[in-house]
Amino acid sequence: MTTTARRVKKSLKEDQLVTATFRLTEWAQEHFNQVIIGVVALVALVAVLVFASNSRESNARQAEREIGAALLLYQQGDFGAAGTTFQQIVDRHKGKQAAAARFFKAECDLRLGNYQQAVDEFDTYLEKRADYPLFESAAAIGKALAWEGLHNYPEAAKTMAEAIQTLQPEDPRYFDSVFQTADFYLKAGNPGEALKFYEMVAADGSGELKSRATVAVAMLK
Repeated sequence: MTTTARRVKKSLKEDQLVTATFRLTEWAQEHFNQVIIGVVALVALVAVLVFASNSRESNARQAEREIGAALLLYQQGDFGAAGTTFQQIVDRHKGKQAAAARFFKAECDLRLGNYQQAVDEFDTYLEKRADYPLFESAAAIGKALAWEGLHNYPEAAKTMAEAIQTLQPEDPRYFDSVFQTADFYLKAGNPGEALKFYEMVAADGSGELKSRATVAVAMLK
């Protein structure tokens, strides 16, 4: 095979990887509901592909390998070991690798019931989300669920309401988050605010969620 042919073949492979990465990212953004339903494998895969297709420096490649190992532990359900590994990545690296690792560290704390630590980690990620904004909505939702774990329903409601502002109505997480916001306000002793969010789901939601919201509206009026 000539040198020119090798270069063309290599270029085609790189183009295919980039195209596949963008398609996976678009699909994940449209269909992924990682915090609500507890599935993160797809976005984890997208994150690794994005890192692999864009990073060229030695330090970045090392971060990619470490993230891959941590994600494997995460997917196996070993959240303690995964969280430790993600923290090491945060300590050793900067930029998008550190930001992504911070998000998954927060997810590990949430899964382990370390709710206050999860709140703090999600906050830190959100402060630096400009480095890697893909997980912004999921981090806000995760933070709200951590507040719920702490039985701080006013903060949970406030945080979930803020998360809604980062979502589009066609996002599959949108109406789940709206309904959850209503539940949090109700648990916080604020039925007036709860009613507003239940009404949103009753008016524009679908399926079982719409039915449950309709019942809640009737009971609160």
